[in-house]
Amino acid sequence: MKDIDNMVEITKAIEWDMGHRIPNHSGKCRNPHGHRYRLELTLSGTVKNCPGSPEDGMIWDFGTVASILNTRIRAPLDHAFLASASDKLLQAMAAADRELKIVFVPFTPTVENLVTWCHGQIADAFSSTCQIARLRLYESPSSFADWIPPK
Repeated sequence: MKDIDNMVEITKAIEWDMGHRIPNHSGKCRNPHGHRYRLELTLSGTVKNCPGSPEDGMIWDFGTVASILNTRIRAPLDHAFLASASDKLLQAMAAADRELKIVFVPFTPTVENLVTWCHGQIADAFSSTCQIARLRLYESPSSFADWIPPK
């Protein structure tokens, strides 16, 4: 195939429901609230030319990509509450009810920080045969943050 050496991008998306709050926010985001998050992972690479292989003609199998995203990002965050480790209100809630699914992180749980965290969760899975070209995390249908690799 003539175009086999061209760089191609593929994108896989996952979604989950999660709550958070921005403790020092000057507006309504200071209150506990939730979102339907959508993460789009775009991978860049060359199409594999390996006749007879299950991955012939692909950059990466979408099922494998979905499995990585679901295991490393969706499973720990779905129907959880993401909170800064310094959030005293959420620390108290977690202490009062050990069954609450609260995930404490060492940063303010903004969409910008969360997309960077997501990159850290999956970066090692794709470094061998293709590159992460972009991660786009939607906090709402009209608000998102992109992680883009440094140049």
